[in-house]
Amino acid sequence: MKKIIRFFLTILLTGCWVSCRNAENISRADLVDMFMGVQGFSNCVIGPQLPHGSVNPAPQTPNGFHDGYDPADPIRGFGQLHVSGIGWGRYGQVFLSPQTGFDASETGHDSPKSNETATPYYYAVHLDRYDIFTELTPTHHCVSYRFTYPVEQEANLLLDMAHNIPQHIVPIVEGRFLGGSMVYDAGADLLSGWGEYMGGFGSQQPYKVYFAIQLGVKPQDVAITDRGDAALYARIKFPEKTGMVMANVGISMKSEANAVRYLSAEIGDRDFEDIKNTARQIWNRTLSGIDIQGGTLDEQRLFYTAMYHSFVMPRDRSGDNPNWDSDNPHFDDHYCVWDTWRTKFPLMLLLDEPFVVRNIQSFIDRYEHDSIVTPTYTSSLEWEAIRKQGGDDVDNVIADVFVKKVGGFDREKAYELIRRHASCDRSPDYLRLGWEPEPALQMSCSYTMEYAYNDFCAATVALAMNDTVTADSLMTRSGKWVNLFNKEAESFGFKGFIAPRKENGEWLGIDPAKRYGPWTTYFYEGNSWVYTLFTPHQFDRLIGLCGGKETMVDRLIYGFEHDLIELDNEPGFLSPFIFIHCDRPDLTAKYVKMIRDNHFSLTTGYPENEDSGAMGAWYVFTSIGFFPNAGQDYYYLLPPAFPEIRMVRENGKIIHIQTKKSTPDARELDYVMLNGKKLDRAYIYHDEIADGATLIYLSLIHI
Repeated sequence: MKKIIRFFLTILLTGCWVSCRNAENISRADLVDMFMGVQGFSNCVIGPQLPHGSVNPAPQTPNGFHDGYDPADPIRGFGQLHVSGIGWGRYGQVFLSPQTGFDASETGHDSPKSNETATPYYYAVHLDRYDIFTELTPTHHCVSYRFTYPVEQEANLLLDMAHNIPQHIVPIVEGRFLGGSMVYDAGADLLSGWGEYMGGFGSQQPYKVYFAIQLGVKPQDVAITDRGDAALYARIKFPEKTGMVMANVGISMKSEANAVRYLSAEIGDRDFEDIKNTARQIWNRTLSGIDIQGGTLDEQRLFYTAMYHSFVMPRDRSGDNPNWDSDNPHFDDHYCVWDTWRTKFPLMLLLDEPFVVRNIQSFIDRYEHDSIVTPTYTSSLEWEAIRKQGGDDVDNVIADVFVKKVGGFDREKAYELIRRHASCDRSPDYLRLGWEPEPALQMSCSYTMEYAYNDFCAATVALAMNDTVTADSLMTRSGKWVNLFNKEAESFGFKGFIAPRKENGEWLGIDPAKRYGPWTTYFYEGNSWVYTLFTPHQFDRLIGLCGGKETMVDRLIYGFEHDLIELDNEPGFLSPFIFIHCDRPDLTAKYVKMIRDNHFSLTTGYPENEDSGAMGAWYVFTSIGFFPNAGQDYYYLLPPAFPEIRMVRENGKIIHIQTKKSTPDARELDYVMLNGKKLDRAYIYHDEIADGATLIYLSLIHI
């Protein structure tokens, strides 16, 4: 990238400099707004969990979205497993419904609600139909419930094992309950069992959910009804005038024994308040990885909510792998590696490096057991290899760690995994030609662009492993995306777009502005305006093909101003940073701010699905003043959203970020200083901040 002697960046207005006095006494965990992404279409889960926790308990409602919940609906009950931010439903099992009286039918116990409280560590609501106050708080594998019943009413608790989100909340997903079992041990006062399910986002293979429930009040009666795959539920009836009841639930994807063990290890004799306070402390410690100063209360809430969502998925289910026994880490529910490799994993690499390393160990472990690591998998660890949203994006996660010189995993095995993808697991036509011709099985254009970057990432790993022959071959192939660059394709006066092409060279005419759906033709959930810009390793080459820097600047401005370049899917994440490659970092700042202001909101959520931390991490990075080109070792510089930021890395090293103004109304960033040295470029390298750094953004008035 050409060195930039002097660059201008538009910084946020004086609101970022207002001291947030109202937030001074609010903990970071309590700044998180759990309703963000729940009220709109981002499919975030309103219920609490621990960072990357295995359980994510939450209420469910009759017309809930894919997260199971609509705030406008009455509450049907509480499930222990959910997936956050994805666009297709799954889980929702081990379903509890506290009632006065009893109705086990799916639609017979909905209750209006009031006094709803939601935090990362605690959820509470009053069920108005029954006058029952319900509270819940999580450990890593367990959920502690506290029900306060009206003492003059009959107190019952329904445990419904047939209920699940894909079958009963969003039936378009076509889930099914296949049967199960439950047993009550009166001596141990323990209710345990399992249910088997299929359907939902990800694998269509059946999977089991195991549970164990320890009750704080000995029930008067436990009646179990088992009608095979039609119904499996228990009516737990408590003695008269019971009042408050504790119910602790352990969940496992592997065995009842694990569920029981988690109850003992994580809850034992602890009371509800102790569990709740511990969860709160864990989130405060996690969110303290980035300390921001200044900004309004809402700006701080939005930042820490986005940061919270960065720590939700995937699920750490180490020791609870249902398919094989292993001492290696096991991470599950990687629904969005196509999304998370771009921002979530790079953010974790700065804040929780062992998390990324353990994920790579999990990828390797899976590869050694079934010879594949596919881009998306669920509790049953299966996903059809052809059903790729993008490419083989696990490769990009691993490459990011290689280029940033992180250790702690078997480099040879990681490279073996990547080499297998590069030599065998791309599509047959791509392996033969280096690009996808038409007719293709699906999505020839987006597959070509994503595979090209996979090849670049694989080439960098090959080079790090001193395999120069493979590195050279893959680097060459990573540039063959140009075979789909149609110089004559035109849209709104701009020429040169990625377009479908037959192997004989014949172009297929398309409208570059047309947005395509998932797993259809040409592009995956996007248009050519977005995918043409997805060349993270060859932006300079792309700019030349599009007519040069000035033309590219005009194209980007037009695309952003007319909603042709969207960030509702992750291939567009880097698009505003292409301005930097055109020597216009001021426009990067302008359009990043426009995107942040118009598409991220406490009330309306994220641009479409939050995507398991990808959107949240995008917002965090653009708030702190530098943004990754994941899979490469540098970050783009842009104006921080707050006057002072301290990022504490997992190794204890501190990245201290400050913005200094010559006058309060200064709006242009003159230059950045790194550890006291003035930078002549609009990017920094990872090794310049890995052991801590001080970044000062100096803002002056220019006439």
